[in-house]
Amino acid sequence: MSCSESDLNSCNVGDICDVLSNPLPDGSPPPARPARAANDYMPYESRVHFEIADFLFRKAKVSGGNTDELMQLWGAFSERAPFADHKELHESIDSISLADIPWQAFEVTYTGPRPEHDVPAWMEAVYTVWYRDPRNVLHAQLGNADFADEMDHSPKRMYHGAERVYKDFMSGDWAWQQADTIAQDPTTHGATFCPIVLGSDKTTVSVATGQNEYYPLYLSNGLVHNTVRRAQRNAVSLVAFLAIPKSVYLVFLPCMRY
Repeated sequence: MSCSESDLNSCNVGDICDVLSNPLPDGSPPPARPARAANDYMPYESRVHFEIADFLFRKAKVSGGNTDELMQLWGAFSERAPFADHKELHESIDSISLADIPWQAFEVTYTGPRPEHDVPAWMEAVYTVWYRDPRNVLHAQLGNADFADEMDHSPKRMYHGAERVYKDFMSGDWAWQQADTIAQDPTTHGATFCPIVLGSDKTTVSVATGQNEYYPLYLSNGLVHNTVRRAQRNAVSLVAFLAIPKSVYLVFLPCMRY
């Protein structure tokens, strides 16, 4: 399950299999992807509508109130504005298929000890956590044909002369050790060890939430090369917005087991 850089083309890596984990002959091509028309901007009417939504929500980060006012002014000068209001804009964005991975939400509240008097407001508040199923997001990354030649399906050790070189995630000792552990179980022979990389940074989400603070949580996998991850070519995906209670440093993260 591991090899040096010079042996990468001849070593044993994860077995090729179908979506049901049935082994396939070596060299089997991936299933054909459904064709999509070049002018298909669903759920938007046209590229212009898509560009407007992208500009308002992602580039300019226009607030909901300002979006409403802009659409009202737009409608006064034309037959119809691109969107009725910020709600319709956000609904259009939510309806975009992102590898068929929908956004979900759940609410959490503080359940720990409370003071007898003057209970802080954050202990009484209800917080919403938005997330996408991280396992499905990971599957979408691994199924991205753009990474076909830029992923390591087994750990590797690279050398420049006699000197060890650490380049990508799978060139490290930890990945090698994990693969050795997996190889001890005969039922997992041929499996690929896939590390999960999570990252977060504090930001203020105001477009759809009205100045509520969240930690955006990002997910990537350890198989893609570092050059791909730095390029942000869908190798880093947003999987959650974690609510931040005011005046306290707590992070609520959905617990999922598979």
